[in-house]
Amino acid sequence: MFKEVFSFFEDKLEHAPFIRHIYSPVKDFTNAFVGNKKKFNRPVLVLTNVAANIQEIGFITQEDLHDFNIKDKVAVYLPMSYSLSGRLVIVSKDNVKPLDANGADAMKFVVSGGVTDKD
Repeated sequence: MFKEVFSFFEDKLEHAPFIRHIYSPVKDFTNAFVGNKKKFNRPVLVLTNVAANIQEIGFITQEDLHDFNIKDKVAVYLPMSYSLSGRLVIVSKDNVKPLDANGADAMKFVVSGGVTDKD
């Protein structure tokens, strides 16, 4: 019963003017962290500043960007330390190296500012 009521209201929120532009992205972002649809499961090391050789830990969110007419690049979400926010960067595949790490451990490391230990 609760599931049907929740689905009804969720459908209304997703189709309501103005509200859908806030509700849908928040729902997608939340689903990326919890539930069966975890998206931050492919940690990578991204070269974000070639001149200073600065690399950041991020998560590949899209490998195929053909919807935006972008070739040979991937979308990487870079979480920020001590925050739930982050930024999306589009980078060359050559500047991305997969990390041999669990996605949850990598996220915990970044969000903690690098002070947490791997469990």
